Amino acid sequence: MRRTFSYIFLILLFIVLLSDRGIASEKTLTPEKIREKEKKITQNISEQVEKQIPRVKDSALEKQLEETVAKIKPHMGRDLDYEVRVLERDDPHAFSLPSGLTYITTGMLQFLKSEDEIAAVLTRAFVHADLSHWLTQTSRNEKIDFTTMAQAAAATQSGKVAGGLLNSFLNRGVINFYDNELEKETDLKALDVLTNTGYNKVALLTFVERMRVERLKQIYVKGIGIDYQGGSNPLGTIMKAMKFLKIKSNKKKTDPVKTDMIQANTDMEDRLKAILKYFSDNNIEIERKHALNMLTIKITELSGSFNLSIDETEVMSTEKTDASQNIFAEFKGRLDSQLQLEIPPYDIQVMDVLDSKALLISGRPMLYEKDLINGMPDLLHIRGQIIKALTDAKRDNFLTDFYE
Repeated sequence: MRRTFSYIFLILLFIVLLSDRGIASEKTLTPEKIREKEKKITQNISEQVEKQIPRVKDSALEKQLEETVAKIKPHMGRDLDYEVRVLERDDPHAFSLPSGLTYITTGMLQFLKSEDEIAAVLTRAFVHADLSHWLTQTSRNEKIDFTTMAQAAAATQSGKVAGGLLNSFLNRGVINFYDNELEKETDLKALDVLTNTGYNKVALLTFVERMRVERLKQIYVKGIGIDYQGGSNPLGTIMKAMKFLKIKSNKKKTDPVKTDMIQANTDMEDRLKAILKYFSDNNIEIERKHALNMLTIKITELSGSFNLSIDETEVMSTEKTDASQNIFAEFKGRLDSQLQLEIPPYDIQVMDVLDSKALLISGRPMLYEKDLINGMPDLLHIRGQIIKALTDAKRDNFLTDFYE
């Protein structure tokens, strides 16, 4: 799907640039002329996009996205026509056009875990437009064979696109349209913007981490096999396996898919390192759970009982009384503060503290045995359920090194 969007973008961009004798080669463009070109390109591309892909009209969703845009827009460098439109597609994808118009798919909205992740994705798209990355990339892109591009453009206009030509063009030029340098520049700029908007900047990290998994899926979809080596460390196993990507027997060794998809994954790793360095250099502690809407602690009342759960895991329950209500509320508050995805299971312990056993997380008491009332499970059971919830949450992000 990303290739489809990028294909439309590049073909129409080429047609507009060609008609204007190559905007990328001109050195005397004023900001006003650039803005005029951006609007023209955006209008052409948006018309084609919305002819081919159904646009979603949902007033509640549009209002939510407008509110997000309103928070981000004041922190952009250029006053572009920032707007978000939703496309009906299962693929998780978002992209901006030169004048700021941004498309996001229903698949991406389903993929994102929180409002903060939505803001992170839209901020990245806006930053690409804000920094005129379409112009930078066009002026220096060595991946795109403009002869092939012209042929593809002519074929598109006539409605006859040869499968081999289309696949070759898409595989070689569109898998990773923006250079890795521009992607990293966008990430770092987006982190600063998210800081100014009040959104959780960790959401950009969690988004990129999870999109790395999507890249691995793309590799499989494109027919590249992985020599999987079993083991107890999924992160180490898969990243080690990535070094041994092999073409399946029905693929030629010169197949550009392998080179480009592996490079795209390598670029994603470089981006993650740059983002992590940003947090380290700025002494920002990484806490992912809120950006991912995970390790959510809830107290529910059912049939005269209180139940405390973490995500889908029941941790403890007991009869409803004033005393149990107070215990549950205090326990929930402590868990909310201390339980993080970055905590290793061995930091959740039951130990003797003064005159009572206590459940500790990173050395901080969460619940004392002396405070338990009849009907409540013991501390070891509670510890086991917390570890189960923590393990389940980490399993959803199995490539992430939570202890890095």
